[in-house]
Amino acid sequence: MLNKLSKNQLYLSITISNILFIFLNFSIGPTSVFGLAEFIQNKTGYFFGVDINTLDYFLISLIPIFGLLLNSERKVNNFVEILKDNLTILLCCIITFSVGLFILVTKIGSPSVNPLIPEYLRVEPFKIYSTFFIGIGIILPFLINKKYVEKTENGIEEIGR
Repeated sequence: MLNKLSKNQLYLSITISNILFIFLNFSIGPTSVFGLAEFIQNKTGYFFGVDINTLDYFLISLIPIFGLLLNSERKVNNFVEILKDNLTILLCCIITFSVGLFILVTKIGSPSVNPLIPEYLRVEPFKIYSTFFIGIGIILPFLINKKYVEKTENGIEEIGR
């Protein structure tokens, strides 16, 4: 699948992924993914007990490689198209993580009926809650692109690619 891409694009994506992982994991450390939890916390008044771990940072740092994989299905493989795919994956990750925080606020994150637990505290229902929504954000562009490729192969004219 990566045979159509140049070695320089592959090496550049791997290098960016490694640098990004080292920066996220060792410089930023255990903070909120994309800074969305603090933003939504300030807007809603709820505190989110969402755990950020190394697996989250690993998935985020693989976005350049996933963007390269997404671009390998296209006919045109240039830097601008790869950058568009990376931004698409990043945007999908941000949107799905925001949806995950919204679900946490509205549906499943409320504490039990214990008077010692404050009402504004929202906790994740399972250990890799944030990783789950980041993974969905990474998979979503591939599913959309697959449907688009299937439509173009069935005789519908390809527009913009």
